[in-house]
Amino acid sequence: MLNALKTSLSELLHLSKDALHIHLGLAIYLIVFLTLSRGRRLWLPWATVLAFELVNEGVDIFHHGPSTAELGGSAKDIFNTMLWPTVILVGTYVLLRRAHRIDGAGGAESSEAGRQP
Repeated sequence: MLNALKTSLSELLHLSKDALHIHLGLAIYLIVFLTLSRGRRLWLPWATVLAFELVNEGVDIFHHGPSTAELGGSAKDIFNTMLWPTVILVGTYVLLRRAHRIDGAGGAESSEAGRQP
């Protein structure tokens, strides 16, 4: 049933199943990021995409059986789905750390500059 839904969606959108993984992974990431991610919980959208993808691949393996080809396809699907959410997560983390260091250094400099000797 899930396979038929994925095939129908792939045909409807004129996308390969690999491209469908990429687009749906990003869509889930952005939806969760915009609705549930608050403060420092940057990992939550990423973990949600991972959970969806692992369940999807588990259903695929259960449906088709754990053959070598199926496991290789699952690894490729996980990579395709998780690549850009991982890049966004790491990039956001690095940018926030850099901004925090700059704000911290700037704040210390400005407070020192305001003092009279």
